[in-house]
Amino acid sequence: MDMYKKILFNGLGLSLIFLFSCGSSNPETSQAQGQPQSRPATLVKTQVVQLHDLSEILELPGTLEPENIANVLSTTEGKITRMDARQGDKVSEGQVLAMLSPLLREDIINAARLNLLEKEQAVEQKPGDNTLNQDLQQARSDYEFALRQYREIPVIAPVNGIISDRWVDMGDMVPARHKMFEIQSNSQLLVKVPVSELDIRKLQVGQNVRVTSDACPEQIFRGSIQRIYPQVDRQSRNATVEVLVPNPCPQLRSGMFVRASFTTRTINNAVAIPVSALLERGQQRMVFIVEDQHAEQVTVETGLETGGLVEIVNGLQAGQHLVVEGQEQLQSGRQVRIQQPSGSASREGGQE
Repeated sequence: MDMYKKILFNGLGLSLIFLFSCGSSNPETSQAQGQPQSRPATLVKTQVVQLHDLSEILELPGTLEPENIANVLSTTEGKITRMDARQGDKVSEGQVLAMLSPLLREDIINAARLNLLEKEQAVEQKPGDNTLNQDLQQARSDYEFALRQYREIPVIAPVNGIISDRWVDMGDMVPARHKMFEIQSNSQLLVKVPVSELDIRKLQVGQNVRVTSDACPEQIFRGSIQRIYPQVDRQSRNATVEVLVPNPCPQLRSGMFVRASFTTRTINNAVAIPVSALLERGQQRMVFIVEDQHAEQVTVETGLETGGLVEIVNGLQAGQHLVVEGQEQLQSGRQVRIQQPSGSASREGGQE
């Protein structure tokens, strides 16, 4: 009986050892016990952090106006006897726009004409009267002298430009110094730009300005600030800035809408990265860099943001390898695999 119990206990012990041995070799049991498992590397795209020259650009709408407007006035009281210019006509300095017959000329010539008619009628009644014939000859001479001496006055364009307005018509009687034409000089144009009281302090006279217009979509015009108005509008809180554009295209006209771009600040050799590489986590901004085939999370301090780039004031240095795609799935210490450009062989981990 004792021998039987001894054999039974020995058999049970061997069975338990076998069961424990089998259980410890089960993968699910090993995973439940927390043994580490290998994870595939995350595919990311990187680029080297570089230095850039960054500029802060202030782009505002503006309205074109002519730099010079010439008002053409009548030099004397008279009658418009000829009209040679209309709105929209391009004129040159010295070109005749109209002819003006002064009232004094009209009075003298009309008097001489009436006198001539009177003498002609008298001669018709008494053709043999020598005295009347002499009077007729004198009346004809006076009339011809009046025509030569009292001429019509040409109205002359004082500048090159385009006639933008006209206030007289053929046959009109106009007083002296009456406004007849307005000529806009388009060799240079002004852009009037409303600028807020917060931004006006960033601008100064002589500063270069880029001007673009839908009328000339493929051209960029270079101008400069001519003047900054001292007063600020009480309602809009804007001040007016005048920008001179010296070489506009022929399609630009007064009253057109344009865009003026002012460079208010420039930072040379700034550490800058694509804005898309930034991650927002709480109140912090961060990025991922690659070191020794692993991603490392870095908190950064940012500055100027322009043109799709953001200045990194603190946290990164030029030459580091920045994750620009795939960073949303990363955690610090995660192994990464860097995506290669099309046509090149891929590498596991490492840096570009």
